[in-house]
Amino acid sequence: MPTPDDDEVAEFLEADEPALKPDRSSSGKEPAWRAKLRSSNFGQAAVVLVTAFAIAVAAWWVVKPEEQDRVRAGTEAVSQVEVAGVQQPPAAGDSAPGFTATDIDGTPISLEGLRGKPVWLVFMATWCTGCRTEIPDIQGVVASRGDAVRVVVIYVGESRNTVSDYSKRVGNDFPEVVDQDQQISAAYGIMGVPTHYFIDAGGVVRQRHVGVLSPDAMTQAIQNAMSS
Repeated sequence: MPTPDDDEVAEFLEADEPALKPDRSSSGKEPAWRAKLRSSNFGQAAVVLVTAFAIAVAAWWVVKPEEQDRVRAGTEAVSQVEVAGVQQPPAAGDSAPGFTATDIDGTPISLEGLRGKPVWLVFMATWCTGCRTEIPDIQGVVASRGDAVRVVVIYVGESRNTVSDYSKRVGNDFPEVVDQDQQISAAYGIMGVPTHYFIDAGGVVRQRHVGVLSPDAMTQAIQNAMSS
């Protein structure tokens, strides 16, 4: 694209044609000043800039900011993880795979020991943006339900020190299990985080969800597990 030089710009800025002069003469011919402007480097550059602006405005209406945000949220909702020996994930109606572990405070924890109330297993990772985003929502939903559901957070393939430091930063107050050898994650077919399992009081999977959940979806899943 030709670029106007300073002399051309100055020449047109100093032109003595009135700004409000009619576009065309009585003879219907285009004024000389406009023809000169249109054929110059400066005029061509102006046309390109105006066209680019019009295209940008049209693009804004085609893909509005709120739609862009929704797309970005979708791409960040799940973070892929590689789990050695991963198995087929249990589906709704299957018995939840049992496990025995120790949380980061040294307290023994097992799925069998949690029976009697619905259990919500949240598989996550400290580096997962979506996981970190939904922690406040999980805390808020659980607080609104009292002690109706038991939540266990399971960190996929991470060390105890990493998880302990992370837990302090985010203020997580749920039992947290470090699945460094990935045995629990493999049994639950974890291939992305966050992954949610809602298990009823009898140890049966009622719902599985991969990705970030809204507070309403969390509440509904808990209710489904409680009513089973």
